[in-house]
Amino acid sequence: MFVTFDRLPSAQNRTVLLLAITLGCLACGSTKAGPAGLPTRTSQGALSATAWQALLTADPALAALATAQTQPWQLAGEIVAADGTTLDWAEFAPSQNAPRNQVTAIFRSCPKAGDTPPVCVRGTGAYTATGVTLTDDAGKALDTVPFGAPQAWEWESSTNLAGDNSTLVAGLSGVSAPVDPIAAVAQFNAVVPQKRRFVLLSSYGKQVGVDASAIADAAQNSGRFDSVETIEFVRQSDIEALLPSLTALDTVVWLGAGVQQKTSSASPPTKAIGMNVTRGIFGDQAYYGALAAPLLDTPPLGGPGLIVLAGQNTFLGDVSDKQSLAAVWYAPGSRPVVGFSLPLGTAGADGYPHIALGEIIGTTTAFISALGQGQTLDAAMASASAGHAFALTSPMATENRKKWAWPVANSAFWAKPPGDGALTVLLTLTPSCVQPQATCDAAGWTTGTAVKVTAGSIAIGCDNPAFVGPYFSCAGGATQPPGTAFSISGVLLGTAANDHLLFFAQGTAGGPLGGALVVGDGIVVGTDVGGGTTTYRFNGQADLSFYTDASGNCCRTEVALLVGTDASNFSSLQLHN
Repeated sequence: MFVTFDRLPSAQNRTVLLLAITLGCLACGSTKAGPAGLPTRTSQGALSATAWQALLTADPALAALATAQTQPWQLAGEIVAADGTTLDWAEFAPSQNAPRNQVTAIFRSCPKAGDTPPVCVRGTGAYTATGVTLTDDAGKALDTVPFGAPQAWEWESSTNLAGDNSTLVAGLSGVSAPVDPIAAVAQFNAVVPQKRRFVLLSSYGKQVGVDASAIADAAQNSGRFDSVETIEFVRQSDIEALLPSLTALDTVVWLGAGVQQKTSSASPPTKAIGMNVTRGIFGDQAYYGALAAPLLDTPPLGGPGLIVLAGQNTFLGDVSDKQSLAAVWYAPGSRPVVGFSLPLGTAGADGYPHIALGEIIGTTTAFISALGQGQTLDAAMASASAGHAFALTSPMATENRKKWAWPVANSAFWAKPPGDGALTVLLTLTPSCVQPQATCDAAGWTTGTAVKVTAGSIAIGCDNPAFVGPYFSCAGGATQPPGTAFSISGVLLGTAANDHLLFFAQGTAGGPLGGALVVGDGIVVGTDVGGGTTTYRFNGQADLSFYTDASGNCCRTEVALLVGTDASNFSSLQLHN
């Protein structure tokens, strides 16, 4: 019999289920074999604290594993496979969203009822930096736990996800003006300097029959990345730490279950909202987009330049839907998000069509290979999904998809390495200031009455930026009017019109922009060549932290423009050939 569990609890049961954040599938698909030849999972859901305690009372061996844990119990769940195999698990951690190295799990996998006697496998799991380790209750390492292959899709039954505390709310959101200096510096320090990265995230892993290494191999074979990394059994904390640390030259592929919304238990899933993240290794939880900031507000160097959500129906075409990861992470014209779309057509065993994880992996591998061969985004999407009932799709407009392609490898970015030169960032500010405060920050701001200051233009100078491929840095550049020196780091995504120049600048104390942090997104508007010099002119916008002006006032500004008071006076990057 096909069994289903509601992911989101009814009002009367919510108090109990909030103790065990709601997990799993509302209706987990067909019974055909999964990637490792295992029967698929037919249902999964949360176990209340009471139900989990009952399991421990009935199973002393499992109770012994629980007693050995040093961290608090967080939540538990049960998964049922098509052949009747069950797996019960629980997570132990300091908090619900603890870093992965602080999380352990215990589990019990038992064959279908009727086996005499049932031979259950019990064990402990721990997250590592890139995956998990599993051992049985005798301490022997386990390579697999064959209890049912995971799916590429899940359903949520709720019309108010943001108002439900049992569902994660997350987006690729950075800072909003004014920039938070502590958060911005921490994020900038997390960026791997001058290294182009491809990161493969998987909500599953080899121990449960999902091997996505072909995707990573395709990225490696492209020769376009300095680092190809994989994180299996990805958690919420991994996503939130990773995405802001990437630059717009980086790519993220996330393999897992596409989470779709049902307005009721009887309705078809019609709304793509996000992906699943793991809890307790074997369980999972929905992760979807709240109001996420645009590219400009994602410090410090733009976030990933391409995100692939490799699960079923991860994008269904509504770019205005702020619950959809694909919609809120996409930046028009610059950051594409690619997802899978499967129309409601030929039905599976449960009445709906489905994509197998193996098909998702194969198609994503073909897509990454096509990009590595130099195809445009549009062409790579079309060639990878040709012949399938599903299609790769993106909220990016078709005309932009036909232009967008992976940049060349860092070593080939410049036909000839640039010589010395100068970066000049013009900032047209519209500041509001208060009288000098003990500290120039949000707390100090609230103690005074703001006075609007006439907008003015300030120039940040940076002599002889040092380039490693498209990445640049320089220290000690001064402002005009003088008094603040800036260290600047950034990345030039290309040298053609409409390419982006992203930068992060830290100012010294004193002067017109004392202590300011500037996060900027420049857009190349033209190139001048002559006299042995190439000058790239750019405009765009920047966010600033609170700062102290030359009179000692504490100031904040509306979004700054990267032009002078005359809008035709552009910021510039001048390089000697």
